[in-house]
Amino acid sequence: MKTDTANSPLAHIGKHLRTRLMSGLLVLIPLAITLFILNLFFASLTSFVRPLLRPWLGDLNDYVLTAISLATTVATIYFVGLVTTHIVGRQIIHWGERLLLKLPIVKTIYSSSKQVVDTVSSSTGTAFQAVAFVQFPHTGSLAIGFITGTLLDPQGQTLFRVFVATTPNPTSGFLIFLPQEKIQFTDISVEDGIKMIVSGGMLSPKQYRVVAPLSEMADSPQPAAKPE
Repeated sequence: MKTDTANSPLAHIGKHLRTRLMSGLLVLIPLAITLFILNLFFASLTSFVRPLLRPWLGDLNDYVLTAISLATTVATIYFVGLVTTHIVGRQIIHWGERLLLKLPIVKTIYSSSKQVVDTVSSSTGTAFQAVAFVQFPHTGSLAIGFITGTLLDPQGQTLFRVFVATTPNPTSGFLIFLPQEKIQFTDISVEDGIKMIVSGGMLSPKQYRVVAPLSEMADSPQPAAKPE
């Protein structure tokens, strides 16, 4: 009876529909996410410019106004970049930053965001230096983490900064500090590590090897910042 049911036309049609729907979703979901993020990106770029242009341009079509707003935003970004490449412009930016860093609430937000941007856009290296496994959130379980650097504790011991990202959003997570013996450094690339996080583990290598930490990380720890 079970064999007849499995081979029935209805079961055949159901299997066909499931496989085709799944194939379609695998194509459309990444496309929909990409379009959604691009829409948010363009909306955020033009959200400040549109209200300023609307009184000057009158009752233009929204698509035309959006295109003009985007062009104006890009031109503004280019102009700021052009200014920062000159000595006078850099001095003006420096004065502006010093002013922002004196404002109580703005100081915390601006300094934190600037440090993140500077780290990610650094030409000397990537924000994530290596992929490792650590016992988190409890002993016996392994979580994937990204090594972001080192620091020295009060006893002079080198601790590694490990960012344990959450799934499927790698921009949030936990920052933990561990000695070298508590970390499994792997040969997994940073790109593959991020794919594992975003896909919930569905896109992951079949095997990994435990490797030694990068020499520049193990031998050249960054001293802890002194409080001002």
